[in-house]
Amino acid sequence: MTQMSFLLDHKYCIGCQTCVTACQMRHRTPDDVQLRKATSFEQQMKGPWITTACNHCEDPACVSVCPTGATVKREDGIVVHDPEVCIGCQSCIKACPYEHPVYLEEENRIIRCDMCAARLDAGDVPACVEACPVKVLTVDTLENNEAAGGVAEAPGFTVEATKPTTRFIPIK
Repeated sequence: MTQMSFLLDHKYCIGCQTCVTACQMRHRTPDDVQLRKATSFEQQMKGPWITTACNHCEDPACVSVCPTGATVKREDGIVVHDPEVCIGCQSCIKACPYEHPVYLEEENRIIRCDMCAARLDAGDVPACVEACPVKVLTVDTLENNEAAGGVAEAPGFTVEATKPTTRFIPIK
């Protein structure tokens, strides 16, 4: 099975938040809801920056706890969510060690990063990747991202038992 993953060369990330905004626009989320977050892991927001969304884990806890099957892992490793099947129970939020899925109370539904699966299926890249002005955020297979020097651990990012697939080019 192929496992898709994000790769971030965060030593060059400028913290512009363009990836965050592109994701918000793609998913039409309220201004205060972010499925992709960009944060500085040093004091006073001076950088370096780290940007993360759903990690499309190898063993996603959100999938195994979903009582309706609304959250599933595709053959390419992308975790997707069907809002038509979701009952808004929030089990996926409680199970995710990265607190990724977001509950929209006024709509009683969960939203989440789906790695812009429809765009990938059409041969395009996720909105966040396309929007990155310095092109330090990419998407490829986990194997290719690791071959490019990507590692699982990074300052500001903790690896959990779910085996997140986001990879980072180490800061040297």
